[in-house]
Parts: sequence; structure tokens; C-alpha cells
Amino acid sequence: MQAPFDPVPRAFERLQQAAKTAPSPSVAERDDRLERLERLLVAHREDFVRCISEDFGVRPRAETLSADLLLTLDGVRYARRHLRSWMKRRPAPPHPVFLPSRAFVEPRPRGVVGVIAPWNYPVNLALGPLGAALAAGNRVLVKPSELTPKTAALIAETIAERFSADEVGVVTGGAEVARSITALPLDALVFTGSTAVGRLVARAAAENLTPVTLELGGKSPALVHSSFNLDLAAERIIAGKLFNGGQTCIAPDYALVARGSEARFVSELKKAVARGYPQLQGLSSIIHEGALHRLQGIVEDARSKGARVELLGDPSPGGRVMTPVALLDVTEDMLAMKEEIFGPVLPIETFESLDSAISRIAARPHPLAFYYFDEDEGRICDVLARVTSGGACINDTLVHFAQESLPFGGVGASGIGAYHGRAGFETFSHARSVLVASRWSPARKLLAPPYGSILEKALELLVRTRSASSDAHRPKSRPKGS
Repeated sequence: MQAPFDPVPRAFERLQQAAKTAPSPSVAERDDRLERLERLLVAHREDFVRCISEDFGVRPRAETLSADLLLTLDGVRYARRHLRSWMKRRPAPPHPVFLPSRAFVEPRPRGVVGVIAPWNYPVNLALGPLGAALAAGNRVLVKPSELTPKTAALIAETIAERFSADEVGVVTGGAEVARSITALPLDALVFTGSTAVGRLVARAAAENLTPVTLELGGKSPALVHSSFNLDLAAERIIAGKLFNGGQTCIAPDYALVARGSEARFVSELKKAVARGYPQLQGLSSIIHEGALHRLQGIVEDARSKGARVELLGDPSPGGRVMTPVALLDVTEDMLAMKEEIFGPVLPIETFESLDSAISRIAARPHPLAFYYFDEDEGRICDVLARVTSGGACINDTLVHFAQESLPFGGVGASGIGAYHGRAGFETFSHARSVLVASRWSPARKLLAPPYGSILEKALELLVRTRSASSDAHRPKSRPKGS
């Protein structure tokens, strides 16, 4: 029997050949590609709204326009505005003994970049990294998620209309296609998804020494100081929790509030849900039945182990829209505190002191996002210094993702590397170091064999000089007890 045709190697070969033939596109060529991507997003915005809504079942138009279309457009337009300055060589001072040589660092395209995108923001997380990779001068192979098939088909169709196959390739399919991509000798790979799958992607990419950018997730905490306005904190936490039905990698996964305030916090959450989602109108569907059953299982597991379950909204209208839930008296052995939830379920922990809350967060894997609610600047700085996370937002949730001037990425179990804005350009570029050697530099004459006494004396002088310089800059030791 003939083996099934695999489109991935053929698409990659065309991109790789083009990258070798024209390895460093000009500013004008890169800007042209970004402009075509911008026009694609604008021209097909309503098509994307329709396809995403059909793939989800229910997905508010405003959420798709803001998170999938506008944020992606903002990234493309930001890159176009800054592209010329990002591409400039950066002068670097050579060592004094090599003067009058010159040195500089120049950003070079990596070559072919692979993008494996998830389903939860199927346009932004596929075409956002595409824009960053194009800005850096690369050819790009994109795999949209098979869980949003209509959106994936639209991405493939619209990209094919505006880009040649040696600029951008789109391959659709399931896990087998993703595995085929990770096995390629790509020059860079960005994957967005779960930590468990991220480990598999990194392992596969390591076979070809492909550098990876992994945007994963984890349990992002929202910590509310006892002095902060509780109704405002509840409003902003639930807004971040319920956006896209809670299916956001940086959604607040659990909340920590001062002991004794949890009942009022739940009451404020219910008010915020009633204001924002009356009869649950405007709440996105859970992506498929399996995901809905998983979330229901998390709630039932918590209930069976002693958690109090509080419904935060009206009964579900049906379909895959899930009533938001708060879980109180949660413990570490519950699935709700072991797994990233990825849905409208909010565990609530209480703390006696701020130190104990921070210790609890620090004992867990580093999250992709950290949310802290406080008005005291000194305390905010102290808490930020003590909590490690991919990103952080003070007194709000999610919105740090929308800042192109801020790198977006994880740390530890929540990810590797970053993109957005200049960080994306640098992630998908190689910083090449260049020294333009001068024939007049004394180093060249000293280092030319045969080595003699002059070189020995010069080296000894340099060693002693630098040692003295280091001693001069060493901090003075303080007396004990000072």
C-alpha cells in the first residue's frame, strides 16, 4: 500500500530553498509582506468572526474582533512602524588593543520559522507570530489548530491568495501534522499550548537543535491585598476569568483573598457576572464536549473532596455554555489546584498574611501571569520582587498581553522565550557579531607568530592592568553589624 502523501516536507522544502536563495529580505520586501498580512486581516475580518463563532458554537463578535483581529493587526502595524530601526546595525566597541578596528551586531533572519497554533485564539496565535517572523525576514510554515477547522481553512485560503508558497506555507491537520513539523530541521519553532505537549515539542525539536519559543500556561494567580477595593478586584478578576469562556492561557486560574473576606468576594463576583453576562448572554462556549466534561469533572472532584461550590451566574442556557463557578475551601489534592483549569471555574484560597500567600504561590510552578491588586507602591515592588512569573499585571487582568512594547512569554513550566513587538523581531532573528579588522591594530602584530618577548610583556601588562581595574571597582566590605 502506498504511504499517504505528507504535504509538510514539500511545503518546508520550498520555503527552505527560498530562504537559502534570498536569505535577507530588504526593508521594502519585509514591509510589503507585513502590509499584505495587514490587508488580509482587514479584508476578511467578518469572515474570521463568522468562522470562529461557528467553530466555537458561541463566541461574541466583540471578543473575536478585539482579541483575534485587533491585537494581531496592532502587532503587524507596530512592526511596520519600527521595522527600519529594528533592522539597523548596532555599533559595538572593540577591545582597545584591536582599535582602530570596528565592530557591530546585525540582526539576520533565522531562515524558516515554524508556527504551531492552538484553538483558543486561532487567528492571533497563528498570525501574530507569523507577523513577527516576517518582520524578522523569515519564511514561515504555519499549522492552525484542527479544533477550529473552519478558521484553519480560512487562514489557509487567505494566506494562499496573498503570499507565494515560498514566503508562507499553511498546512492543516491534526497531531500527525504537528509531529511532522516538529521533526523538520527548522531554524526556529514557536508552539502555543499545554505544558505537557510543550515538553514533547521541545524534545522533538532538540533532535535538530531547533530553537523553540514555547508559550504554555499554568496556574496564574490573582492575589488581592486586604486593603484593596474588593468589588473592583472581583470585577476585574471575573472579567479576565470569563473572557473567551475562560479559555485563555493567562486567565486568572485561582484567587487568593484575605481570610474572612471570601464570602463578600463571592458576592461581588456574582454581581459582576450579573452585570456583564445577564442570563449568561455574551459568554463564549466551551470549545467541545470533551472540554466541557473535563471542567464538570474538575468541579465534581472538588465537591467530592470537601470544596464548597458556588454558582456565580444563571443556569446554563444549554449548548456548551457553562455557568461560572467558584470553589471555596479548596485543597492541594483537588484537580482544581493541580491542573490549569482553562474554563469558567475559579478556585478561591484564603490567607492570614501576605507573606503566607506569597510563599504559597512561590511553592508552585512559575505561572505565565501574575495578578496583584494593591495601591501601595512600595508593597507592589516588594511583591513583584518575590514572585516569579512570565508576566505580571497590577490591578487588572489580561491587558498586559495587549502591549506590543512588552515582551510576552513564560518562565520555567509556563514557557521559554518571548515575542510581541521588538521581542518578537529579536526572537526570530540571529544577532550576528561582526568585527571589521584594521590592518593597523596593534593586536594583529602582537598576535602574529612567531610569538616573542614583546607579546609576553604586553600580555603580562594587560593581565595586571585589568586585575587592578577589577580591584578598584570591587564593592568595599562592610563591617559586621552595619
